Amino acid sequence: MSETTSAQTFKANSQLKQVFNEQEIEALWEYIETEHIAEGSTFMRKNEPADSMAFVIQGLVQVIDGDQQIALLKEGEFLGESLFSDHATRNADVQAIEDTIVGIFTLDDFQDFLNKDQTTALKFHKHFKAVGQAREAESFAEKYRDKRKFLALVAHNNMKSSLMEFCKMQSENLEQFPLIATGTTGSLLYKETGLILARKVASGPLGGDQAVGTLISTNNICGVIFFRDPLSAHPHHADIEALGRLCDVYQIPFATNPQSGEAILDYLLSGKAEQQTISNQVLETYQRGQSQVITQHLDNSHPS
Repeated sequence: MSETTSAQTFKANSQLKQVFNEQEIEALWEYIETEHIAEGSTFMRKNEPADSMAFVIQGLVQVIDGDQQIALLKEGEFLGESLFSDHATRNADVQAIEDTIVGIFTLDDFQDFLNKDQTTALKFHKHFKAVGQAREAESFAEKYRDKRKFLALVAHNNMKSSLMEFCKMQSENLEQFPLIATGTTGSLLYKETGLILARKVASGPLGGDQAVGTLISTNNICGVIFFRDPLSAHPHHADIEALGRLCDVYQIPFATNPQSGEAILDYLLSGKAEQQTISNQVLETYQRGQSQVITQHLDNSHPS
């Protein structure tokens, strides 16, 4: 791609058109130098100085940290806005997925731009800094993980009174845990015992059981007390069964009546849950099997 074509492509496809006019984008282009990046090449590396940014003019690049892909950028998009942040070094690698042409804009280029057209240069500076802050906030939100372990309190409608009676008797024990339940159960719980939920989910038929199941899979549930109505049919029976199955998969204590609920509380408060001695062989075997599937796929994709 010639320099003229690169300039035309940059101006036509750039995300910057959403914020800047044609004259401002042309002014920026004067300080951009194009580079051809071969497929598979890493052209920005983690922990090196954050002294330049890149605009994807043609091709496709990925931002990766270890084996995790953080972002995928195509023509018209840009990266490396940490050039205008407080970070001295880059926090990820940037690799071309296919043959790619990028436009490189360095700190020296910005200084030259600033000396010639301060107003426009500062406008770009403000925009790139704001984009960097937004991306950083988004990345933090994605990486944030709630490490709390909730005790789930669930009951079918006909069993809510039994659950409330149980919670009254066990209120001193229950207040030792961050509690999770539906909004309805949470309201009853507060009225009857003064206990407040740490988190709430939708009712069972609307996905509440699945939400608790998701927290089980992320290691955010220490136990489930689910007073089930054994004499009535339930429209979300499959979800109930799935919740019990996940408790078995991850070895989460699962109580379905007051007596087993009391046993779970005693167990959790004893500290024995933190001293688990029996390995989870079913889960470990499954995970090994999944690893073998991935390894076999990679071997078949890259035959020697």
